[in-house]
Amino acid sequence: MKSSYNIDVLRGRCQKLPDVQSKVVRFFLSSTFSDTLCERDSLIESVFPILKDYCREKYADMRWGIEMESGDNHSEVQTCLNEIELCKKYSVATNFVVLLSHRYGSRPTPANIRASVFELLHEIVRSDPNQNDDAQLLSQSYQLDTNRVPAAYVLRSISSILPNIISSNTEEMKQADKEWKKINNRIRTCLRQAAVTEKEILKGILSGSDANQRTLCFFREIEDIHDHLSASKVSKYIDLHYSNDGQPIIDDEAENLLNRLKYKSISSVLQSNNIFSYKVRWKADGINRCVKSRVMVGSDSLQHEVLEHAIPCKTYVAKFHGRTDVLHKVRHLI
Repeated sequence: MKSSYNIDVLRGRCQKLPDVQSKVVRFFLSSTFSDTLCERDSLIESVFPILKDYCREKYADMRWGIEMESGDNHSEVQTCLNEIELCKKYSVATNFVVLLSHRYGSRPTPANIRASVFELLHEIVRSDPNQNDDAQLLSQSYQLDTNRVPAAYVLRSISSILPNIISSNTEEMKQADKEWKKINNRIRTCLRQAAVTEKEILKGILSGSDANQRTLCFFREIEDIHDHLSASKVSKYIDLHYSNDGQPIIDDEAENLLNRLKYKSISSVLQSNNIFSYKVRWKADGINRCVKSRVMVGSDSLQHEVLEHAIPCKTYVAKFHGRTDVLHKVRHLI
């Protein structure tokens, strides 16, 4: 920054100001839920406390839970994507960390669909004599919103379909939740979408120009997982569906989508030294830990402090609306 520019800022000339250099390390931890629980718990117990001692940080793991209101109005995915934007905006260092293993993750029902696309999909479903009930379900679940540009069909809130989902009675709420899962699965079958984790990765890595400076990706492979498909908890670690006689079958579609994400989408953007792979066995004890180097970011402390005051000043001034016309008339009257 030129010295004359520094002098202008010190004199209160706030017309052109750079962003304040962030002092926060804020990163988004993207992963599927059940199969990376051990790793995320280990981060909370062993890694984040050290980071707290080292720098001021904010870490965001949406798998801790999202407010009920976001779940009711289907804004969970957008909440995650908004948090990624905040991490990318405010973090001075790493802002996105990916944990991937064998699960592609849940594919959410779209919260809104462009009207022309929805009507085409609805017509396709309705024309199938075996899916008349599904066509009716789509009509009941989505509502046309002409205030949007372009017009779109918006998924109704869960509570408007099943009021007991927000009941104070725990049993009623659990029953409503089970009913919603059945309804939601039927809708998703008609409207297949990418998994939440892939949406997060697209937002966090593929849409950024500085991904190699801000992103770390960890791939975990359970070497013998295919030998344990009948294990009681294996469905938490790999996408499965079951045959009529109850035999577990690997979800080939989810597996292909996951492989495309890991070995094509991510690998085409991130350098190899940003991607870490480790292998474990189904009954292995503990997890492997990776040690990240720490980078100190220096700055002009005086200039930084001045900008901390100047930028809010510019923000407040931008919202000020003078009364020049009124004052001009008063001046003439005087």
